[in-house]
Amino acid sequence: MKRYLLFIIVGILSLQSCVVTRAIKYGNASVDDYTVFEQDTVAKGLSTFKFADAQQNNALIDTLKFDIYLSKSDTLLNLTLRETMDYMDVPSAAIVIQNDTILFEHYSGGWNRDSQSCIFSVTKTITSMLCGIALKDGYIKSLSDPVTDYIPELKDADPTFAKLKIEHLLDMTAGLKFNENYSWNPFSKMAKLYFGNNTLKVLKSLKFINTPGENFSYDSATTALLGIVIERATGKSYAQYLSEKVWRPLGMERDALIGLDSKKHHTAKSFAGLTTNVRDLAKIGKLFLNNGVCNGVQIVDLTFVNRCLSTHTAGISGKAQSEYSYSWYWGVADEEDGKRKFFNTLDELKLYYKNHPEKRVRQIKKNLKNGYFAVLHNGGFWGFGLYGQVLYVNPEKNMVAVFLGADRLKDFDILFEQLSTYLD
Repeated sequence: MKRYLLFIIVGILSLQSCVVTRAIKYGNASVDDYTVFEQDTVAKGLSTFKFADAQQNNALIDTLKFDIYLSKSDTLLNLTLRETMDYMDVPSAAIVIQNDTILFEHYSGGWNRDSQSCIFSVTKTITSMLCGIALKDGYIKSLSDPVTDYIPELKDADPTFAKLKIEHLLDMTAGLKFNENYSWNPFSKMAKLYFGNNTLKVLKSLKFINTPGENFSYDSATTALLGIVIERATGKSYAQYLSEKVWRPLGMERDALIGLDSKKHHTAKSFAGLTTNVRDLAKIGKLFLNNGVCNGVQIVDLTFVNRCLSTHTAGISGKAQSEYSYSWYWGVADEEDGKRKFFNTLDELKLYYKNHPEKRVRQIKKNLKNGYFAVLHNGGFWGFGLYGQVLYVNPEKNMVAVFLGADRLKDFDILFEQLSTYLD
């Protein structure tokens, strides 16, 4: 029996391209996966845009302290942005920009201004934007187009694919049966998608748990499909189109990288594979603040930008922790004195917010132990990644903020929302 087990193990390890082998070798996803997997280059242009520097304003933000609750040790800390990052003791980077001026920039854990990092699911926000650009350019005729118009081989995989529209991919209402779980399991669909060498093969094997358009259900397979639609529609690789339409016009400081499933298939990991830095990622936020315009050129259609940065709920029902619109989130948990405010009953919560109309309630949630609380919208929207990566945009404050990190301690999406209330 031991001999047979040994043969199986040796057989697995001998298949260097095997999903299981790669998952065992590399373990969980990491911010430096660009160093071990096949990549395509998103080339920058000849000219570079740089935000203005206002170092004297750093002292203002450095005086603001935020509560950080560590559930593992049941500890409540009160720290500034800089202290929070240093306390995490992992590679991290953050930048806060208002009116095109840098108010705060800090690197910790060995990272510096030149450090590049995988942004994981913030890539979905970039892919959504690319879809909007392809729509404006006429490569995509309509968001109501069936996905099978662009990936016809899906028709033979499952007849339900014929009902799947591009807008369903943008709103995460595809209805696919897919477990979005990065926990170490080399046999999962997520492992096959992330570590595998044939993305389309994985997608063709998926089944539907809901009719497309009915329910919100966040999963990376949905955006993986969107990435293939964009490549098929434009006739260009993901990296080439992103470089041509975004990286060069926006004056990025460094080339970016996008992960590929393999040299043979060359399919971009449009769901979680982009590698860049805080300064260049902030320029994506600036583009959305400027209604899709850069240097007088309408790069992303205004209607599409407005749809991204809108309070829209996708599907008939869902399980989203906050609202989701074309790969942008919005909403923040209500807090008073740095602590979440709970109500014993739903009626108590509704009465409280009826008497406080200045608080814009957008979603109500329940904690099984403590009761009900509300999710508020303070004007900000964000793209969000696996380890707490955040691209934050607040049109009301003309503010962009980015956090990239190798691990998660504090929800910087909420922290940036809190910070925005202190800015004029």
